[in-house]
Amino acid sequence: MAEKPYHHGDLRNSLIETGIELINENGINHFSLRRVAAICGVSHAAPYAHFKDIDDLLQAMSDHVSSQFMEALNTALQEQTSSGDDIVRKLGRAYISFFMEHPRYFQFIFYHSGTTINLDNDSINDYPPFRLFRDTAYQEFSRHGIVFEDREKLLIARWSLVHGIAALCTNSNVVYSGNWPAIIDNMKWVTGP
Repeated sequence: MAEKPYHHGDLRNSLIETGIELINENGINHFSLRRVAAICGVSHAAPYAHFKDIDDLLQAMSDHVSSQFMEALNTALQEQTSSGDDIVRKLGRAYISFFMEHPRYFQFIFYHSGTTINLDNDSINDYPPFRLFRDTAYQEFSRHGIVFEDREKLLIARWSLVHGIAALCTNSNVVYSGNWPAIIDNMKWVTGP
């Protein structure tokens, strides 16, 4: 029997993307480097040129999604705005648009990667895209005179809206022909819960 080829173009990214798809379809219990290699059409030893073990691949998958997500959010922040209120809205639109473009990333990052978001504490260890959303929103809340005691509730309300829309638009069983990111355009982003 002929052995599967070892070389495969950009094998590292193929393994990462295939891993995300496989874990979303079958869950972590049916996930292995051998299965990912088989789907990619390479030998079972090929992934070890890029990942020392399955945990290393899982971390690379999480890092892959998170870095692209952060890039999308940072791009939105770099755009000049006429008012601070637009910054949080642009960030929300970018959040939703990112997952519309990459629906499988939403399921992976929030259901399979072990990502934790702690709404009780502002931590530097929070998931970086959420931390960016939170810190930007808090800066805008302060700029608009929102008292410290109200900022957490306001953040949760705004993030729930953005995250909820992202969850809906990535669900293949939810049908909506309108513009998902535009749903947030008429919301009051800073002026109260």
